[in-house]
Amino acid sequence: MKWSTEIYTSKVEESKAFYCKYFDFKIKFEIEGFVVLQHKDQPVYELLFCIPNSEFVDKIFHPEFQGKGILFQMEVKDAEQEYSKMKEMGIEIKLPLIEEPINGKHFTVVDPNGILVDVVEFEG
Repeated sequence: MKWSTEIYTSKVEESKAFYCKYFDFKIKFEIEGFVVLQHKDQPVYELLFCIPNSEFVDKIFHPEFQGKGILFQMEVKDAEQEYSKMKEMGIEIKLPLIEEPINGKHFTVVDPNGILVDVVEFEG
């Protein structure tokens, strides 16, 4: 089984650039107004971005995502290292690196669609 996430957005190009630059995704497939991104190290991880009202899909999929009520979580071995790397790359940090009893050590950025991406350190 494979699980993918598809976002309907007018910011397909911005989304592609964001995830390729900051989160090591690459382009798996692309046509005008649609792109499939695949993680370089974990090929089973895919993100799809499609323009709203696309001619490629049924109208049930046409509404544009409004940027609220969803969170992507990326688990890493060293949150401090990722935090430093991303700051050096110039990404805007929405929630600075903190440590909490439940979430552990983590920080948060926001993608071009308003989706929060929480980078969390995991044990393992």
